[in-house]
This record gives sequence, C-alpha cells and structure tokens, in this order.
Amino acid sequence: MATPDISVVIPAHNERSRLAPTIRSIARARTSSARVEFVIIDDASTDGSVEELVAAAQSLMEEPRIDIHVESLEERSGVFGARNRGVETASAEILFITDAHVEFSRGWDEAILQHTRPNLILAGTTVQKSTSYRGYGCHLVVPFMGTAWNKDVPHAAAPVEIATSTATVITRDLFERLGGYDTGMLIYGAGEPEFSLRAWLHGAEIQLLPGLEVTHEFKTREQLGSFLGSIRHLWVHNCLRFGFLYLSELGCLQQLRFYSRAFPEVFPDALRMINESDVWERRALLEERRERSFSWFVEYFGIRDQIGSEIM
Repeated sequence: MATPDISVVIPAHNERSRLAPTIRSIARARTSSARVEFVIIDDASTDGSVEELVAAAQSLMEEPRIDIHVESLEERSGVFGARNRGVETASAEILFITDAHVEFSRGWDEAILQHTRPNLILAGTTVQKSTSYRGYGCHLVVPFMGTAWNKDVPHAAAPVEIATSTATVITRDLFERLGGYDTGMLIYGAGEPEFSLRAWLHGAEIQLLPGLEVTHEFKTREQLGSFLGSIRHLWVHNCLRFGFLYLSELGCLQQLRFYSRAFPEVFPDALRMINESDVWERRALLEERRERSFSWFVEYFGIRDQIGSEIM
C-alpha cells in the first residue's frame, strides 16, 4: 500500500449518517493525484456509527487513491484525545484535522500541498451549511478565554490567531513538537484556541487560506444548548484551565470573577477539578519551553479585553 500524501483525521462521536457522505465528498473534491488516508477515531459512539461506516466502506474504497482506517475507543476520550489518537494512527506527514460533518471546497488538496510549510499551520475558512455565513478563523476573547469568528473578508493569505476545529492543516513534525492537544482539556471546549496560542508562543505561525473552505453542519441553537448544558462544568473547567496556563495573576482573578458570576451552579465543581489537576505544573513547563510570551501575542494581534481595554 502506498504511503498517503495527506491524512484526514476525523474524531467522531455518534455521527451515524454523516461519516460516509463526509468521506465521499472530501475524496471527490480532490483535483490532484494525491493519495489521501482517512483516519476515523470513533469516540465510544453508541448509535451504530462504526457499523454503518464499515458497511459503506466497500463503496467508499472504490474512490481512487484513498485508504480508510477506523479505530474505536472503548471509553469516551473527548474530541482532543480522539484527535491525538488520530494523529498517532495516521501515516502521512501532512495532517488535515477536521470534523465528521463537513464538505471541502474543490481543490483543497492542491491548496494544502502548495502552501504547507514545516513551521506553519494552515487555517481554512469555515462555511455554515445552507447559509452564506463564513468565519475566517477565530480571534481570542480575553479574559473569558473564549473565541469569536473573524467575519471580515481577507484579501489574501494572512496571519490568524486561531485555527478552527473544522480546518486545521499541520505537519506531523510540528504537531509532535507542540505536544498535540492538551489532554487536560475534557470532552469539549477551549482545546482549539489553547493549541493555536501554544503554537504561536512556541515559534510557529498560523496562516489563513481564505479559498480553502470547509462547509460545516453546525448544531441548531436547541441542540447546542442541550449539549452545553450537559457538559457545562467541563466547559467551564477547560476555559479556566486555558486562562490559568497563560494569563497574568490579575487576569486569572478577572477570569475567576467572570465565571463565578456567570455560572455559579457549576463553578465550584469546575474549580475543584482545576485544583486537582496538573495546571500549575503544565504552566511552568510551557513557560520553560516557549519562545514568545503571552504579552507578545497580545501586542502582535492588538488584542483588547472584552470591553475594549488593555489586557491586564
């Protein structure tokens, strides 16, 4: 079997009817002769996702120059752990990390083969399915440590603060040098911006390719509300962890004040998990290894806080 040129890494949890169409659409959007490997990490699904994908595998393998690898996790790892496992399983040097319910723009493979560089992460444009909405990467919101979409249309490839979960292209070497996604992030939330910020601070760069479009099927408002409600304590924990890894002491206090007021029902549990974690040891490790400071990042992108003031 030939070594693939690109590995498309897809974490999946209960994506029963969407995995096969995603693989097929990505394969058919190629315009180069690149061999593409799909690495599907089934994160302990309970809806028969794997069985359905295996049943469809024969027809999918009829697409030229593709390989499909499926690995099932017995226990729920969360999106970040599943991505890390996908990279460990992948064979190619170029990794396209995306989601299970997407479509890629035609020629996506030529674009990344042309622009991939050793110390560079490529970020694609995220398009909301069935709408004209486009997000050109994200920017960091401090001290909340959340993200917001970049809505202004860039005229060309440009630096961007945060690559989204739907469209992150990175070399295996850089992914491994950065240490992958933070496994201290639980299930969902804050992992993508932490990874992107860590890349900048460790000397890498992130560049947006506006024409590399990934159409994403977002959850409805009701679905998102229900999902976040079920994991709110984990999401708050992740945001606090993100802040504690990089913010100043005063910034951490601001963040604690914000979350204690915004989510009083889950804040004690989230803070307990923080206190029981390795956050301070990891902060010390990151400070020891980084090439740039968080202040550098703030100044480089001209970041202001949530009310437009200077970052403390």
